[in-house]
Amino acid sequence: MAVGSVTGSEASGGGSGRDGRWDRWLTARVQVRQSSVRGDRPQCPVDGRHRVHGHGAYRRYRSARDHQKERVRRWLCVACAKTISVLPDVMLPYRLVGVCLLEEWLDAVHRGHDPPRVTEVERGCLERATARFVQRTPSLATILGQMVRTIRPTAQALWSSLHKLRRLGEILRLLAEKFNTSLLGAYRCLKPWPATG
Repeated sequence: MAVGSVTGSEASGGGSGRDGRWDRWLTARVQVRQSSVRGDRPQCPVDGRHRVHGHGAYRRYRSARDHQKERVRRWLCVACAKTISVLPDVMLPYRLVGVCLLEEWLDAVHRGHDPPRVTEVERGCLERATARFVQRTPSLATILGQMVRTIRPTAQALWSSLHKLRRLGEILRLLAEKFNTSLLGAYRCLKPWPATG
């Protein structure tokens, strides 16, 4: 192997690379929701004056039920040398359940509605997502503060408060745009990278 070359596992995130450049590249991504994009392309989260250019796409499953992958567009801020992925509004970051299905499921669990009909694989995904929401309840209550109007809400009280405010897609957009987080995780991809000097 040539000096300075990177193996396949390193390029895909399985290693750190000789000089750490792949680690920097792999963490230099940000993800925005499609509804947050104004116009035909997202803005650079560091400086809205930076021009971003189309940088291909990757494909991922929309849900555990789908056998076809959906295209997720990527953009590159040349000034920052960072990529921006635009996640379709029907998808959750890093989860194989759709926004509408998770909303129906959380309504069933926390508000007593009838649960949606799901496959066993979807049920497992939804149960893990519900457990993660319960785990994130204190963090979300702190982040959202007076918007939820309860100091230490239970997961049920938090979901009821959130659902009174907005639908799940709007909640996800609010959390991403205003607080750089998501319902089920404080993912690094939702936090803008620091400005480069």
